[in-house]
Amino acid sequence: MQLESPVIAEQQWRPRRWRRIRWVVLSLVVAGALWWLRSPGGPGIPSAVTSADVERAEQEFRRAQQRDPDAAELLLTLAENLARRGRVAVAVECVERIPVLDQRSGLRSRLLLAQYCLRLNQAFRAERAVSELLSAVGESGVGDDRGAAAMQVRTARELLVFLLSLQFRFEERQLALRELRQGGLLEPLLTKQLYFPSLLAWRTPQQNERLQQFLKESPQDARLVAAHGRYLLGAGAVEEARQLLDGAVAMSPGNSGVLSAALECRFEEQDLAGFRDLLAVCPEYAEGEPWLLTQMRAEAAALQGDWSGSAVYFELLLAADDTNALYCQGLARAYGQLGQQDERLQLQQRALQLAELRLTLGEAELKNPGALRAASQSALALGLTAAAEDLEQLAQAGERALRSGQEQQR
Repeated sequence: MQLESPVIAEQQWRPRRWRRIRWVVLSLVVAGALWWLRSPGGPGIPSAVTSADVERAEQEFRRAQQRDPDAAELLLTLAENLARRGRVAVAVECVERIPVLDQRSGLRSRLLLAQYCLRLNQAFRAERAVSELLSAVGESGVGDDRGAAAMQVRTARELLVFLLSLQFRFEERQLALRELRQGGLLEPLLTKQLYFPSLLAWRTPQQNERLQQFLKESPQDARLVAAHGRYLLGAGAVEEARQLLDGAVAMSPGNSGVLSAALECRFEEQDLAGFRDLLAVCPEYAEGEPWLLTQMRAEAAALQGDWSGSAVYFELLLAADDTNALYCQGLARAYGQLGQQDERLQLQQRALQLAELRLTLGEAELKNPGALRAASQSALALGLTAAAEDLEQLAQAGERALRSGQEQQR
């Protein structure tokens, strides 16, 4: 038998020895990195998180999933635990550290971030979190569970609708509502907001109270200040509204939404010189601008006797929202001055029908299927076929719910 040379054996063993050493060193480095990432004060865990918090989150995740969490999953579990115990600000720190494109936790992290920011009355941060989530949905491969991702997207869009409604950003809200509708029939309130954006009461005391909470946290947010000014204007507090709106313009002079609110205030208080001066610094008309700004352009043209120009702007507005009675009246006024009497009468009639429909919509809820069906019939008479169909479906759903409740009581 030929014996192996000691030199050859040593040469063969040496690479294996170094591979073992490298593997041990790498294992130690990885273990140390994981400990550092998971330790309070490390780059992955906020300093306000305690070791007990981390241990509790790890144990909870293992019980639920039968495996160890990765770094993002640990942060997510930590955030949920902390939020339940009232430590919402620390929970925000946790979810903010999760990359939005993380395969398992990215989308949920931004949904939780938006919800936590709302609890902290931080409107801007909540909206930014929703925007990050919706942008990430377009990235390939985000989210293993398509069903869960779809539900998170739907919830995020509903939060966005709430924020935009509170700030009277109706043209942006319409985009979010249309995308929501693509996912299925909406609940009655969202349905009414989608098809009748200007017919619902939108300056309620409850909304103003919620806006005040946001403003207390972010007093320098020009859009929130402008929204508060519009609430005050609707309540008749014109001077206070003027002060707030002028301040909002100074904070954000290039924001067309803020400028349009300030224009509305000057128009309402009949400060026509100030109205014209402010309109002169507004940008030229652009598709997608705030509806209120386009409305102010229509009114400015009417003040100058430019009825053709006024009619063009009101036609653009009705193309965006054909259920706005004020737009109908404005265009009817312009058509009257242009000698188009038949069109004027049709628009005036439509404005009356919309005013009647507004009363019905206030009662149109699932618990009142009759009002939903009446609203559906009125919408059909106005040529609003899609609205009529959705309202009829809601009426039928309301009837089924009432029958089910009655059967359970027997």
